Amino acid sequence: MRTRREVLQGLIVSIGGATALTACGGVANVLSTQSGSAPRFYTDAEMALVSRVSDLIIPRTETPGALDVNVPGYMDGLMTDWASTETKNAHRQALLQIKQSLDTQAGEDFLQVNDETAERALAVFDARAFAAAGDGNGYKRVKGYMSQSFFATEGGATEELKWVAVPGRWDPSVEI
Repeated sequence: MRTRREVLQGLIVSIGGATALTACGGVANVLSTQSGSAPRFYTDAEMALVSRVSDLIIPRTETPGALDVNVPGYMDGLMTDWASTETKNAHRQALLQIKQSLDTQAGEDFLQVNDETAERALAVFDARAFAAAGDGNGYKRVKGYMSQSFFATEGGATEELKWVAVPGRWDPSVEI
């Protein structure tokens, strides 16, 4: 169960993240990461891990997936321009622990296994992470960054996230 404070922090990141990137000049850098230039925060190995995991968590369906809206580039921009040194260090440590756990679960290098094996390994890892109390390996926070980054992008906000003021039918005048 998430606390109200955690939900509000998530909203601040997802809504304010784009503003923070714009204010820091990060949007241009995020877009340049999408066009093939090197990441600014992530190492190549970290970018490969973030790309693989985000693609498995938010795959392309009839709407764009994480890679289609450049979630890894967006996260790279957030970590470069927004995150504190403490957050950056915790994020790097979490990625290292996640990679080690996924390698163990997959039985070999998680980044090299086929999609079916990777999906199975991530599903088991995800279930274990969310069954445990707390966030010992940082996976819950990383997954939160991925989903918030996805919904902060234009594709995630306009094509996937559809806001309905009043779901279902609304009758403004009914007899009581």
